[in-house]
Amino acid sequence: MKNKYLFGLMALSMGCSAWAFDLDSLGEEQVWHAWDGTMELEIRGDYLPDFGIEIFYHGQPVTTRQRIEFQVDSVEPFRLLVPYGNLEAVDPKVGLVEMQTGLTLRYGDNVVDLNELQLVAGQWGDHAAFVAQDMQGRTMFTLTHMHILAEHQRDLLTVQNAEVEASADLAALLGLDVLADMPIGLGWLDLHMEVPPGADTSGQGPGCDERPIWPQDGEFEAEVALIAMNNIAYQGTQPDTGLVKTAPSATLKNVSMADIPWIRQLSSHPDYPYDPVDQHPYLVWNIYRIKDGRIEMLAESGAKHAFLTINVNCDINCGDGNILWPGCEDTYSAGNNDTATYQGPKDEIVASLGLWDSCGSFFDPDCDGNQTGFSGQWLNRLLIDPDEFQQDGAEYFMDAWYVIQYDTNIWSTMGYRPIDPAPNDSGWAFNPGPYKQGPAISEWVGEDREPMADHQRVVVPSAKPDEPYPDNMPQGHLRLLVRVHDQEDGTYRYNYALQNYDFERGITEFHIPLDAGMTVSDTYFGGVGEIDDWDVEIGADGVTFTAPEGQFQPWFTLYNFEVEVDSAPVTGELLLGLGNDAVMDEMPVTIMAPATGGEVVPEIFDDRFEELGLFILPQDRFTSMAGE
Repeated sequence: MKNKYLFGLMALSMGCSAWAFDLDSLGEEQVWHAWDGTMELEIRGDYLPDFGIEIFYHGQPVTTRQRIEFQVDSVEPFRLLVPYGNLEAVDPKVGLVEMQTGLTLRYGDNVVDLNELQLVAGQWGDHAAFVAQDMQGRTMFTLTHMHILAEHQRDLLTVQNAEVEASADLAALLGLDVLADMPIGLGWLDLHMEVPPGADTSGQGPGCDERPIWPQDGEFEAEVALIAMNNIAYQGTQPDTGLVKTAPSATLKNVSMADIPWIRQLSSHPDYPYDPVDQHPYLVWNIYRIKDGRIEMLAESGAKHAFLTINVNCDINCGDGNILWPGCEDTYSAGNNDTATYQGPKDEIVASLGLWDSCGSFFDPDCDGNQTGFSGQWLNRLLIDPDEFQQDGAEYFMDAWYVIQYDTNIWSTMGYRPIDPAPNDSGWAFNPGPYKQGPAISEWVGEDREPMADHQRVVVPSAKPDEPYPDNMPQGHLRLLVRVHDQEDGTYRYNYALQNYDFERGITEFHIPLDAGMTVSDTYFGGVGEIDDWDVEIGADGVTFTAPEGQFQPWFTLYNFEVEVDSAPVTGELLLGLGNDAVMDEMPVTIMAPATGGEVVPEIFDDRFEELGLFILPQDRFTSMAGE
């Protein structure tokens, strides 16, 4: 197999910021122009009133998720960098269109007229953006997370599914600080575009010979990184329950040399020869709370099915929005991650492989190739009881994870941000902190060993380890963490948190070994959602938590297993029941646990624990996979 990081020799590198290109030095066939056309805004009348904002369209109140359309008139054409017919950049120094939206916003006594606006090219990180300004030059909102394409077949520059983010100027004019950077809608833009004579529109840039190369071809392993979660956005409150809906934005990058299928549900691709034919990534996200020595998962989303990649800042770009090419980036807005068409249940996905079958699915229950299932406003979303946010001294986090077909490093494909949920009128602001790549559970216990805490990676191995990639993919990845609390009365509380990431078969049992003479004074089980408590049995050989008949811990969930016992911590061995058709019935995990006799292992403790002379069982069982 070729090294997955071998990128080869390129005639034109697109890996740097797109704005670094000097458009004036390029050949005229690579620089295209776009000017007037139409624009649509889907203004979020479903949740902006929760913040006390009133919306008017030509004087009429807007109280739903309403889409409006209007003309945009060119003052100065935009300049586009389009090598080989692939849009790489919009010149942020050139271009201006004018528009009349018919919109007005009011907050209390403050009124902002958004009717007459100018749209100029801008920059959002290394991606293109469009900035809407009033006639005084103040920014009112910005179009970010754009699906922007140069459609030469239709002579159109199209922007789809863009986040409409309110500006600090708009927030100040309304007197509502929390509005700054908040998504207030989605945007679409169609501008007439001129393709110069002789322009190469093939999409076949350098390195495109003999592509695509799919993960199943066995030449390159797939790896995708989640590089940003720019917004964590309130999406409304469910009327009957009072549950709060929220969604993140997500930006990712193909960091491998494999070509990643991005084929929309219930469609196909002429160059993709594998079944099922409509494969694409799936975005999932959760909210967690850390308080009083415990991490808990509070809420989970369904699965957002990805449907298009814009392919910018690429190393290889072969001009197809159904494939994420090597080095390419893609992005989805928070508002787009809250759309009825693409929200489905998680349990249909084979998470360890990143595969899904549309036939008989939520979207196509009749298996006739037509989508009849839609999630509406509330189904398959992250919905959380706002009372969960009213905890003094608590820390909160939201993570997101893109499940990618045959991804060899799932930890780079997930990330998280701390959040500080705060009510504002009847809406919520989440005030996110800095983005970090990797699993959110590391905020509770890091991977560096502590005297009273431990963190272990667990890999359920492949049933076919000798097969070539991707047939040798592991059956799942988990992480088991523990934090031990000295109760100072001779007892210790062991707070275990088990996160199942992609072992879709599910965990059915959790066993903590104990000696017969130990006294268990308390146990605790916790999970996310409306689940039944697991049975707890205190036996001669330890405490066993067992899932009710037919149930298990699903993928991408965190469960809590806790015991209070009169034994101090040492390195021990817990057992996870794998059940179903896993490669083994149970898996031992070496981790901090109550002492049960054996040899002293003082080197893992600080001086205070060395003086205790603690013992553990001899390590004579297979546990090496727990550290993978």
